[in-house]
Amino acid sequence: MKHPTRGDKMNFTSLRRLLYEKPESFWQRPLRLLRAIRRNPIKQFGIERHQIKLLRENYPAKAKKLIIFVTTNEDMVNGGIMSICAHYEETTKIQQIHGAEVILCSGPDKKLLLKYTKFKNNNYIFGFSGALSYFQALESIMIHIPEYMADRFVTDLSKKDLSRLKKIKNIHINIMLQNINGLKFMKSIKGLERFGKVTCTTAHRRYSTLDLRKELGVPLHLLSVRGDPKGYNRKKYNEKDDLLIISPDEHPMKSQILKLINEQLPQMKMRIIANLTHEEYKRVIERAKWALTFGEGLDGYFVETIFSGGISFSVYNSDYFTEEFRSLRTVYDSYDSLIKKICSDIKSLDEQSVYTGYQDEQYAICSRLYNNAEYYRNLSLFYDESYTFK
Repeated sequence: MKHPTRGDKMNFTSLRRLLYEKPESFWQRPLRLLRAIRRNPIKQFGIERHQIKLLRENYPAKAKKLIIFVTTNEDMVNGGIMSICAHYEETTKIQQIHGAEVILCSGPDKKLLLKYTKFKNNNYIFGFSGALSYFQALESIMIHIPEYMADRFVTDLSKKDLSRLKKIKNIHINIMLQNINGLKFMKSIKGLERFGKVTCTTAHRRYSTLDLRKELGVPLHLLSVRGDPKGYNRKKYNEKDDLLIISPDEHPMKSQILKLINEQLPQMKMRIIANLTHEEYKRVIERAKWALTFGEGLDGYFVETIFSGGISFSVYNSDYFTEEFRSLRTVYDSYDSLIKKICSDIKSLDEQSVYTGYQDEQYAICSRLYNNAEYYRNLSLFYDESYTFK
């Protein structure tokens, strides 16, 4: 098939590939065809044409080095997607360090998505296979893969993808471990070494340890996340509403806890965060005095509310929180402790001087852990191969 820069109607379409590539089993062709139909092939055709046009306009087809960030093809917003986009955006700014073209792609054999629309960004997303076929002269490729794709990424590659990768002299696969629960998808990470170099970057300091490096058997580097208190409007106590924002995570005690808060603090407004763009969400947490997360604990609901001048409540999760958070009165050692104390703690903290003093305490801890200067340094060290644990 001809190269897309030579004026063909298109390099390939998802439907055409699914129809005419030789299947690996008797059942593969009808199953792949069914998936293609569900993906709306007409819409996919239009997206693919647009992606080819954007590739021609923004990337030299004869590039020697390429860095790919693989992301989900679902148009949504969450911490993982925003972190991957941040890594991509900041990597494009340090080309003097790595010397490569940088591109954001959906996974192989997935429906195409052109852009995320739930948060402000200028990033275009390309199909992995289309990008791989566009760059014809690659000598070096680095592929950043989110941890939840680690166990199936290779099996999702088409025969043409594998053939193209085999022609590239230097291959580096990096697994982005953004959630420690994602370790279950990384059992075969060492097996990826048959393609070339393999590393792992982490999002949280807590599990960025020598023990994890030994368990994985590959170099480990703390990347952290792009996040800085300067990016938030930190409002004071008297500028806040008596509003408690609640993470959308499920938990067996969630309804019981929220019912108790509603009964003991009937004047308080409560809002479970859902169906908001990130910009809308930031405006909500600017107004909120309080935040309660039922998620991993040290998450965006917790940290971003604090950066916005609020007070956050959570249960200590040793997979994410570092020891310094144990001293905080609103980081409880269990959900039983939380349900016993949260209402009385809210009442005692809901006085300006007390609120301000404790908010300062939370703010100081989070500001030490999350600041862009350290994140930029960690990113540069990764591309310089100065890993946290080699």
